[in-house]
Parts: sequence; structure tokens; C-alpha cells
Amino acid sequence: MQIFKGIFGKLMARFVTVILITLIVLGIFLTYTFENYYFKSKEEEFIKQGEEVANLVETSLCNGNYQQTVQYLRRASQFLEGKVWITDSKGLILAASNRNQNWRGVKLEKEEVKKVLNGQIVTRKGMSPLFEQPVLSVAVPVTMDNKVIGAVFVYAPLAGISGIMGKLQELLFFATLMAIVLAILLSFTFSKSLLNPLNRVNQAALRLAKGEFNTRVKTKTNDEIAQLGQTFNYLAGELEATIAELNQEKNKIESILVSMNEGVVAINEDREIILTNPQAETLLNLSQDRLGEKLSQITDNQDLLNIFNSALEEEEVAINEFTLENFQQPIRILVHVAPIFANEELLGVVGVMQDISDRWELEQLQKEFVANVSHELKTPLTSIQGFVKAIRDKVVTDEELEQEYLNIILDEVKRLTRLVNDLLDLSQIESGQIAMNIAEYNLKDIIEQTVLNLQPQIDKKNLTINIESSDDAEFNIFLDRDRIGQVLLNLLNNAISFTPESGEIKVQIKDLGEEVKVSIEDSGPGIPEDELKYIWNRFHKVDKARTRTGNGTGLGLSIVKEIIEQHQGQIGVESKLGEGAKFNFILPKNLQES
Repeated sequence: MQIFKGIFGKLMARFVTVILITLIVLGIFLTYTFENYYFKSKEEEFIKQGEEVANLVETSLCNGNYQQTVQYLRRASQFLEGKVWITDSKGLILAASNRNQNWRGVKLEKEEVKKVLNGQIVTRKGMSPLFEQPVLSVAVPVTMDNKVIGAVFVYAPLAGISGIMGKLQELLFFATLMAIVLAILLSFTFSKSLLNPLNRVNQAALRLAKGEFNTRVKTKTNDEIAQLGQTFNYLAGELEATIAELNQEKNKIESILVSMNEGVVAINEDREIILTNPQAETLLNLSQDRLGEKLSQITDNQDLLNIFNSALEEEEVAINEFTLENFQQPIRILVHVAPIFANEELLGVVGVMQDISDRWELEQLQKEFVANVSHELKTPLTSIQGFVKAIRDKVVTDEELEQEYLNIILDEVKRLTRLVNDLLDLSQIESGQIAMNIAEYNLKDIIEQTVLNLQPQIDKKNLTINIESSDDAEFNIFLDRDRIGQVLLNLLNNAISFTPESGEIKVQIKDLGEEVKVSIEDSGPGIPEDELKYIWNRFHKVDKARTRTGNGTGLGLSIVKEIIEQHQGQIGVESKLGEGAKFNFILPKNLQES
């Protein structure tokens, strides 16, 4: 049965078995003891009655008058519920209690007769051949003057005695049965009371296994079960503290991983992803539900797969730099992959991916800048060298042509000077070495003055410049006049250069409250949309349609951007190919000199 598979059933079975065996042994012992006691009592009673009969029949045996003796025997027989015989010294039956006198003159030759005639009191229990049934017999010698002159034999059938013993055994059986039932009930109650605390501990353990680490067991006693409950409570407390510490450490690690700018990816020996952070998920374009998949199922970038495979196979740190094509704009990443060991056993590898696109682009810009500077220096120097050689070697004999060569050399030298000056200005502005002279000026006046300074170039191309502003607007702001004049000169000069002859240039000034916005729009060929973000780079060339003239250095817009940002302003450009370009910059009115 199912109940006996549990502790309660086993405990009940053991209790009942022990009690049952105890009661059976006790019943057998009591039956045997009562039987012996009863037979012993009967023997003593028979011996006592036999001795009394022996005393009564002593005279009769001497004078041979057995009539009176028979009367004694019959009364004794009724009292003892048995038969009483008297024998002489030779073992011959002289008188019997029963009315049938057939026994008279019969000689008893048994061993017990010999013993009793020797003066011993003999008792015997068992089958009697004389009566053909089990009997209890007692033989008492009859003596006179210390001489055995006969014997008294008392026989009682065991059937009556056995009936009494049967009743006694039946009584013991029912008493034992009741005791067993009572013992089972008590065992049930005791087992329940013993197991209830264990059940509470078990239920608490199940709740603990489900994550309820604040589970505790109430103890009311001082026994071993209470000690078990106290031990469980101690274990639960330690486990709760340990889990709390682990959760705290886990949260710390998760917070660190989440806050990292670098992507983190860990894979096991089977190359299955076991950990990622948000930055890695962004870089690899994956989600948390893809944990457990192989890295090759997430990305087909061979550089990334190779570096992870290399770290796994060689069990060494691997470093590489490559481009990820997962995005609209490819990104450059630097990857460090290191093996993970536990007890000198390789568990997997963890990779840290750093987005170095900005740094890489900067390095590329630096390389491009060096190349551009070299090119910008080389071109005029080559030109100067050629013309100087021609003059030195007297190749040019015409004085007018020689003068033209010298003018070209002078123009190239001026161009080199402007290039060097622009480079120095840009470097000093970026490093903050040039201090700004901040004062309050009217920005509209500065714009009008700059346009006036460029009037010869405007007239040369027959251009129209319209300056639009609100008459009641306030354009007095704090700025460095020379630097803002340099910005306006550069932007207007570009607009003049790229606007076709008889074209129009619009200059618009807007009061934005705390700021002033200036827009300079030309009607030139425009800038392709995909080139707009690169126009602020040094020496960047957009297109042949907007390539600067020989007078430009290619650094103007870079310098403009740095000056506007030094004024805590913003600058931008709007353009579409074939629709002209519109440069906008915004300056705060209340910039104070730092």
C-alpha cells in the first residue's frame, strides 16, 4: 500500500509490529504462567485434601473397616471433582470413591506407586491408561508410627481444568485484541504528533526550493526534531544571505555590463552564446531570446568568427580590428577575446568589442590631412620650382614673359602663405591658444561691412546680394569681431565663388530672442546630400562642380566651424544637388569673454 511507503506508514508498522509481538509474547507468557499457577494450586489443594483423607483413613486401614472410608472418599471426591482411591502397602486398591467396586483388589504397579509407598508425595499430569484421558493425579502416603501402611490417590480429569484455562486464554485473547486496537490508535496519534514537525520542515524545504528564502520553521520543543528545525532555520538563513550576496554581485555585474560602452559576448566550448550585454546586442543586431544559439548563426562576419575560434582553439588571448557590415553605416571595431578557465578547465571565451569608428575615422582623416597638406604644398612648390628654373637658366628671354612668370611665382607664394596661416589658425583655434576679444557689436553692421569689402568680386560677376532683416529687430550681440568677420568673409567668398554670373545671393538675419540666426544662400550647383556631413573636414573635396578655385586652401569651412563653436554657437548647411547651398549659423547674444 502507498501509505507504508512513507515515514508515517513505516513508523506505524514498526510500532504495531513491536506492540503485537510484545502482546503475543506476553499472552503466551501469561497463559503459561496462569496454567502453571492453576495446576500448582490444584496440586497443592489435592495434596492437602489427600493428606486429610490419609489422616481420616489411617484407622480404617488398620482395622480393615472400609465402609466408613468409602464415605470419606465419596465426600472428598465430590469436593475435589475427581476420584479418590486407597491402596495398601502393596499397591492393591482397597477402596474407591466411585460406586463401582470393580477397582477393588486391583494392584497399581506404576512408578508413582513405588515412590509413594516409599513415603514420597507424588504428583503427575498427563494421559492415564486407567482412565484413557488426561488427568491430574496426586499420591499421598498413609503412615502410622512412621511406617507407610498405604496410600491415597486423587485423580481429577484435566478436561475441566482445560476448560477453565480455555476461558482464561479466551479472556487473554480478547484483552490482547483490545490492547492491539488501542495500541494502533495510540501509535497513529503518536506517529502523527511525531511526524507533524517533520512535515512542517518538509513543506518549508519545498518552499525554500521554490525560492522563498525567508521561510522558517517554528520549534516548540527541545528534542531532536526541534534541533532539526533549528538547523533548517540556520541553513535557510545562511542560504538567504548567500543568495542575497550572489544576487547583489550578479546585479553589480549586470549593471557594469549594461553601463559598458564596449560590447561583451561570451560563448562556451560548443560556440554557443551564453552571455551578452546591450552594447553587444546592438553591435551584432541580436536579442536576448537568441542566447544559446551558435555564434555562426548570429553573424556571418568571418573576422569575428575567426577571432573567437582562434581564442578557443589556442586557449590564448586574441586581438583583431575589423569592420562590421551589419549596419547602414559600417562600423570599425576592436575585439579582445580571452579564454575562460575554471580549475584549469576551459569553459569558453569572452570577447570585448569596442566601437572605434570615430577613432578610426579620425586616423583616416589625419592620414588624409597629411596627404592633402603634402599635395597642397607640393603643387605650388613644383610650380615655383619650374618657373624659377626657367628664369635661372635663361630659358625665358622675353622680359614681358619673365615678368609674367614672376607674378605667377608671387601668387603661388601668397597661396602657400595663406595655407600655412590657415593651418596655424586652425591649430591655434582648436587648441584654444587664440584668446577671443569679446565685446558688444551689431552683427548686421559687420555683415554689411563684409559685403562692402567683397564688392569688387561681386561686381566682377555681376551678382546681386540681398540682405534681409526686420527693421525693429535687435542685433547687438557679444562676439569677437575679427573672428566672426573671418566667418562671414569665408562663407560669402564661397557663395560668390560658386554662384554663376548674374546670380543672386541671399543673406538673412533673424532675431530668435536670446540668439541670432544668419543664413547665407547661393544659387550655385549645390552639394550632394551624401557629402554634406563631410564638408567640414579639412581639404574635403565635394565635387568638381564645387571645387574651390586656385585661391582657396580647403581649410576655410573647418576654420568657420571651429570659430562658431568657440562662440558657443551652431552651424549647419542645407543643400540639394542643382539647387544651391544655404549655410546657417546661430550665435548667442550674451556670450561673455572667458
